[in-house]
Amino acid sequence: MAAIPSSVNPSPAGGKIPRSYFKNLGHLKFYQDFPDYKSVLTHGRQPSVLLNDTKKDLIVAIELRDHQFAIISTQEEQGSSTWFYLVQQGIRMQLHFEGYYTSDSLSLKTFIANSNDSPTQRIREQNKQNQEVVQSIVDASEPIDWFRSMIKMCIELNASDVHFEIRHDKAHVRIRRDGLMRDVQSFDHNTVTQSMSAIYTLLAEERSRSEVAFNLNAPQSALIPLTINRKNYGLRYQSHPAVGGYDVIMRILKTDVRTDSNQELALEKLGFTPWQSKALHDALSTANGGIFVAGITGSGKTTTLSALLNQLAAAGDRKIISIEDPVEYQIPGVSHLSIQRAAGNEKSDATNPFASSMMAFLRMDPDVGMFGEIRDALSAQIAYTAIQTGHKLLTTVHATSALGIISRLASAQIGLVRSDICRPEFISALVYQSLIPKNCMHCKIPAEKTMKASELLVYESIFFLDTSKLFVASDDGCPACKPANLATIRGGHAGVKGVTVAAEIIQPDLQLLEYLSKGDDLKAFDYWRNLQTSAFNHSDMLGKPSWGHALYEMSMGNIDPYHFEKVFGSPLRLKISLSELNHG
Repeated sequence: MAAIPSSVNPSPAGGKIPRSYFKNLGHLKFYQDFPDYKSVLTHGRQPSVLLNDTKKDLIVAIELRDHQFAIISTQEEQGSSTWFYLVQQGIRMQLHFEGYYTSDSLSLKTFIANSNDSPTQRIREQNKQNQEVVQSIVDASEPIDWFRSMIKMCIELNASDVHFEIRHDKAHVRIRRDGLMRDVQSFDHNTVTQSMSAIYTLLAEERSRSEVAFNLNAPQSALIPLTINRKNYGLRYQSHPAVGGYDVIMRILKTDVRTDSNQELALEKLGFTPWQSKALHDALSTANGGIFVAGITGSGKTTTLSALLNQLAAAGDRKIISIEDPVEYQIPGVSHLSIQRAAGNEKSDATNPFASSMMAFLRMDPDVGMFGEIRDALSAQIAYTAIQTGHKLLTTVHATSALGIISRLASAQIGLVRSDICRPEFISALVYQSLIPKNCMHCKIPAEKTMKASELLVYESIFFLDTSKLFVASDDGCPACKPANLATIRGGHAGVKGVTVAAEIIQPDLQLLEYLSKGDDLKAFDYWRNLQTSAFNHSDMLGKPSWGHALYEMSMGNIDPYHFEKVFGSPLRLKISLSELNHG
């Protein structure tokens, strides 16, 4: 009996590779798809070849009829040292290598668990499993149909996210639309739980699932492809247990290549002012350097980066590669790599597909790269190397302000050195942004009709806004902004349609970089804010924070002061920062 050594030569004897080494016999998706076999060489009561324990669930060698044998393994194990070793052992046993199969890990484990059975017993079991699989699909069809109809309705409601909130015997479905949470319907919890189980287990992409099967008692993530009205979508699935039940949140992503991307991803259409659009265009036109975008989850960071990529791709003279988790916008002319980050806190870079793709980036002859996020030392070092070797890089960072991006990159978790990154060739632009609901143009109301004079006086006295030009959203909305089957928001101010960006964009000069390099963040803040020369009702955003951009939109009647304060806080609190700046 042969045992696999710790190190093997992956090349066959004599260095000649038979054609059968490249003969792919197919991918075995279900247990019943596995071929009939004479014996199992690597498993069972008396295996002919011993495997290391770490490989026993990943690869198997089977003897076929007419003195032939085949290898069945996971896709990751195909072509490994163990794989070649089993081929060599089969040939030494005077068997002819017919070719190889690949399989998912669950089906392979099921096959191995039944490898002690005789072929006749296995055929009986296979017929039984065939019936069980067919029945399971039939049983799952109703929950899946319910789910498809629910997602279809949410898409028609222009939802960006769908929330299934299961509590005790009830399940509430809510959506995020125009930046606000809206109630849709309530259902029996069994209906939703059966649906979640069916779509996670049967529809989710296998390699995207954090676990093999649905488990309401554990956090889970996956990517679920879905076709609605002949359009392709990807649902970014995230669940988590909650007191009395669990939550499932799905971000709706349009995965079709966007032929209309030039219009949808125009910076002005997203809400950037002409001054900001020019600043971003200038930052984009430099040969290298990074554009770093910060903001809370759901603030449109990826949309902004996609708009910038769209500008670059339109020229058609650069190799552009994006590495995202997952891809949210497909842009013609961009090589999109949709990578599922490894589940959990994996320490091994070799097992993390996102890390592997980032390391391969520099070997793909790119001009421009987009990394979904810099979140750890590895992604930071690759981003730093990419910029230092003359590449343009666009990425996101979790920070609380544009200048705060530097502190984040230099933090212990990220680990870049301030003096290395605070250079003009490294930083092209620092961006912080939020998204704010826009007033519906059909039902917005003059603020003077609903707001108290004292409330309006704050905006007039602190920010010098003309309050006669301020508008608020109507409480209930109108047919132009509220579909008939969408519940009314209990707090009012529901008359909104769409969202607009409120952003701070900094192209640091040498003085600002010097402050940041030395860690004088307060001096850097004062220096940046003192560059402001225009009023808050002007589109020039030099020296203005993201809430200054929002004030400009408010002065144009586009934003309700109520929604402004929900995002940025009380104007009296913002007054303190202005006072500190003027008397600092």
